Amino acid sequence: MQAPFLYITSFYSLGILLGRFLLPVFVSSVLLAASVFFLFFVYKKSKHLTSVVLLLPFLFLGALLAALMLHAPNPYEKLEDKFVAIKGKVVEVKEEEERAKYIVKPKNLPKILVLQYGGEYPKKGDVVEVRGIISLPKPSTNPGGFDYQLFLRKKGVYGITRIHPYAVSIEGREVGFFEEILLKAEDKIKKNFLSSMPQKDADFLITSFLGEKVLDDQTLSQFKVVGISYITAVAGMQVAIISGFILYILGLMHLTRYRSFVLLPVLVFYAFLTGLNPPVVRAVVMASITLLGSSYGKNKNSINSLSFAAFLILFFNPLMLWDVGFQLSFVATLTILYFYKPIEERLFRWPPYLRSVMALNISAQLGTIPFVMYYFHYISFVSFVSNLVVVPIVNISIILGFLSAFLSLTVPVFSTLVNYVNIPFIELLFKITAFFNKFPYASVDVFIPPIILIVVYYIVLGILISEFDFRKKRIFLIGAFLVMIIVFTWIYFVPKDLEVTFLDVGQGDASFVKTPHGKVFLIDGGGNPVFSNSSFDVGEDVLLPFLYYRGVMKLNAVFISHTDIDHVGGIISVLENMKVDRVFIGIQKVEDQNFKRMMEIADKKGVPVIFLKKGDKIEVDGVKIHVIHPDPKNLIEENPINNNALVFKMTYKNMRFLFTGDIEKPAEEILKDCDLKTFVLKVAHHGSSTSSTPEFIERADPQVFVIQVGKNSYGLPSERVVKYLKEKGKVYRTDEDGALIVKTDGFKAHVYPFLKGVRE
Repeated sequence: MQAPFLYITSFYSLGILLGRFLLPVFVSSVLLAASVFFLFFVYKKSKHLTSVVLLLPFLFLGALLAALMLHAPNPYEKLEDKFVAIKGKVVEVKEEEERAKYIVKPKNLPKILVLQYGGEYPKKGDVVEVRGIISLPKPSTNPGGFDYQLFLRKKGVYGITRIHPYAVSIEGREVGFFEEILLKAEDKIKKNFLSSMPQKDADFLITSFLGEKVLDDQTLSQFKVVGISYITAVAGMQVAIISGFILYILGLMHLTRYRSFVLLPVLVFYAFLTGLNPPVVRAVVMASITLLGSSYGKNKNSINSLSFAAFLILFFNPLMLWDVGFQLSFVATLTILYFYKPIEERLFRWPPYLRSVMALNISAQLGTIPFVMYYFHYISFVSFVSNLVVVPIVNISIILGFLSAFLSLTVPVFSTLVNYVNIPFIELLFKITAFFNKFPYASVDVFIPPIILIVVYYIVLGILISEFDFRKKRIFLIGAFLVMIIVFTWIYFVPKDLEVTFLDVGQGDASFVKTPHGKVFLIDGGGNPVFSNSSFDVGEDVLLPFLYYRGVMKLNAVFISHTDIDHVGGIISVLENMKVDRVFIGIQKVEDQNFKRMMEIADKKGVPVIFLKKGDKIEVDGVKIHVIHPDPKNLIEENPINNNALVFKMTYKNMRFLFTGDIEKPAEEILKDCDLKTFVLKVAHHGSSTSSTPEFIERADPQVFVIQVGKNSYGLPSERVVKYLKEKGKVYRTDEDGALIVKTDGFKAHVYPFLKGVRE
């Protein structure tokens, strides 16, 4: 094999997937032992081993290590919701506007994430005692949602606690010799940038050179629109620039024979300085292999070096396979290695610099476009042009940043001068970014492509770089194109069952409806997850990612039951970021600030708002909506926002859903004489004891109850109500089951609790 680690890493990665989704620890252990035994048995018999026999142990090793990280017992489960004191060493700190997040490693427990609100924050290396209530990170609870549990598990974090300043004691420091050197170096470099540069310029260098995300959100958003977000992610670009600069200096001094002795220590130190970020580790490993190979007269195999780097990272942390930075870095590098030269050759008429930058940009984007669409839901149309201008400026800025950092550790007086030289380049970068950001349609939001289409896309790329002759390539490409058409047609054009998804938005309501022919609408859109903070927005962080995941770029309608923040809070972001045909809301007894804000945004976006009342009927693609509340002739004075909420029955053929907002006993008293008969009842007011009266429930007579609720301080849902509802039918709770997906052909219905992953 010319690139053995390509096959080893591929099998090992496949094993990691099996360990997460299919093979538990015990089964993986048995299969690993069996494959190793079989390997020795075959070798002893024939001395000739097939590739598959050699690779099987790596497959099951990946499965075992992944299963151990994901499915091993979590010691914090026994401590959940208990007040405990934990003592340990701070290994990572990130300060934000109103709080700090830091990871503590106790001696006899896994790492825990501490969220401290105000006060003096500990530093990396401090030994602290924190006192708080333990909670467990949640997995993704909605289709296409953020898997917070997996995100923290990649860092080895198994628990969370939230504390106030009085609940933490800094008891000393515990750092090794090399760690102390790294901490002091990082501190000196940051102080050097901040003391002699404008805040924003310094933040750019700290972000793009050290990997600490301190650059403001507005600038980061502009970088995203222009298609240059990669310059703020410490990765192979920085390693390549630093390496090129050092090699150039060594060449001027006629010291290239010492390049390995000079460059390798610098790169290794930089990798540790940036926290062993996977893209940096990948670049440093590849550079090290290239340098050592050239020093000893060995030919380099870039694909093998890349694969070895991936294997090295995944061996120590198999869960990095789901790290976005890891995926983008390796896919971009792989496609550059395969496509850069062919693209550059086709641009032979272009000037050398333009040809090189364009070939690099196109080849990298060929590999990363599906990932960018999947994770970030956008495509930048100005990136090809912006990169031609930005790349040389960034190269200069990173070189000067590296030189300043080096001088700050050796001859600090000269580092200030270098920073002064760097300021105009960084300011120019900001101005160019702002210029391209003003272009209409500089970037557009896109839906998340289905996994099968992404797989077919990469199969096409594989065919293009294969050694098949032109005739075979053409046949395979035609076949792949037909598969894409069939899949696209099936997903977006073939009629299907009615689908209603009751989303988990924490403490709040939000439901998504997709009709048989693809019409889509939301019913409410509020909520507050457990892990939320001041910057959290249920629209941007839950609703829009879900909608993009479902391939939705336009909503045919939004129904708002009432204007409490836990029902309407995310609708503002949806209206601002997605085309909405119309908004339906009940007539209002009271117009609060949330209502006025919603009306303001709807007017600004040109979205008509239609006020509904008892007796109104709407039909969308065979789905009938019959409004049964509020009644303009009988508006309720008691708790008017809740009790005059929009209540309607949604009917598809023989299947019925009843949506009740936050109505309470006064509204239920009025409605109990209406036709409430339903199969699925969205339980009113999150299961509150002020709702779900026996007369109302008896009249509705549902088989399925859905309680949309999260952790809260209101005592919701009421234990008495839950017990009563369980006597009447099947009860689902979004805080326990995640999103509830109901699919029906109009006669039978199937319920899919997202966290259980099975049909009920």
